[in-house]
Amino acid sequence: MKNKLFPLIFLSLIALFASCIGKEGEVDPSLLPGKWVNGTEYWRYDPDGTGSTWDIGDDVTEAEGQPFKWEFDEFDNSLTQVHWMEMTGEWTIPQLFTVTELTDSVLTYRHRSGTVYTFERVR
Repeated sequence: MKNKLFPLIFLSLIALFASCIGKEGEVDPSLLPGKWVNGTEYWRYDPDGTGSTWDIGDDVTEAEGQPFKWEFDEFDNSLTQVHWMEMTGEWTIPQLFTVTELTDSVLTYRHRSGTVYTFERVR
């Protein structure tokens, strides 16, 4: 009896584990567009995959912000940002982040170096 019950329990545990894997950490990328703030640093993600960043602590306004392109990959919740460098007239090396939380009011992502950034949506 034990030999027949073990495979059933084992397969049930595998199915339960597999159903949890895809749900943990899922985010809705449609929540990303908008303006976000962390301290004095602002990030604006536009729906067309472009955006801008500025820091009012450095006396930089939104109109003077540094443009960037962004792309979100739903498969692994990765956010890639590529900034435009005005001095060189080129796009810089892409920065890769993993979005760990994205709600209507909070955006948290981790840089591949391990640094975690948390932003609040600007209303």
